[in-house]
Amino acid sequence: MAGVQADHQPLASIGLPVFNGAQFLGEALEALLNQTYRNIEIAISDNASTDATPDICARYASLDRRIRYSRLSENIGGIPNHNRVFSLATGKYFMWASHDDLVLPSYVDKCVEILEKDASAVLAYAKTSIIDEAGQVQRLMVGSHSASAPRAAERFREFTHLTSMLEAFFGLIRREVLEKTMLHLPHPGSDRLLLAELSLRGRFVQIPEYLFKRRLHAGRSIGVHPDIRERYSWIVPAFKHKRVFPHWGYLAGYARAILRTPLAFRDKASCSIAVLRMIRYSWRELLDDLRS
Repeated sequence: MAGVQADHQPLASIGLPVFNGAQFLGEALEALLNQTYRNIEIAISDNASTDATPDICARYASLDRRIRYSRLSENIGGIPNHNRVFSLATGKYFMWASHDDLVLPSYVDKCVEILEKDASAVLAYAKTSIIDEAGQVQRLMVGSHSASAPRAAERFREFTHLTSMLEAFFGLIRREVLEKTMLHLPHPGSDRLLLAELSLRGRFVQIPEYLFKRRLHAGRSIGVHPDIRERYSWIVPAFKHKRVFPHWGYLAGYARAILRTPLAFRDKASCSIAVLRMIRYSWRELLDDLRS
């Protein structure tokens, strides 16, 4: 299993934040280590797991030098742990991985190929299939995406629709672009907000193949915490007893992304219009935030 580095290839970093992921972790690591693109590093941040996760991570790290395992002494929350794995990474390209999802062997290879050839692309990802606990495909995600559009505002609008698919989240990203963003904000929709900010900085390219498998199971954080306000306790434990405003948080996150990104005034205005439209369709949820 020991990985052979290919020094002429750019290093691709894979960040895997995990908490009590023993059920599927070994399978996920096997899938990552079996990538046809060999010049990878896998940075694991164990968020003080209490199951067999530490043993599984330590065993794989001893077998393959591409794995770097780091264990926290206390649970810092899901969002800080997602940001932590990026701080541990060193590669030209970076992607997040989950302890329960799977990637096919050519996934990283094809993502690197796109980013090496297309300077306008900041993120490359593949189509997604949904699998069950046993790994059997249940359905294929099918939908149109505008994140490949040349105009920033058109790309950005996709992520202001709170029901749009987030297939790109586990894509491979240019590190130099990602480090300019706010990374994951302490919000249940941090993945959507991060993709929105990245979309302002460049195009996303989708590989027209189903190379990513997202596993649905009872232990997923969104299943354990189905209510958006309850989810804050998973994001950052200190938020457990605080009053939160998730829908206003979306607006604030989008606004900060627009202000931070070096866009022409016309593009920023177009993006701001998309946020105003979101207010129009989400006014009930915004009111509920104030009443809760």
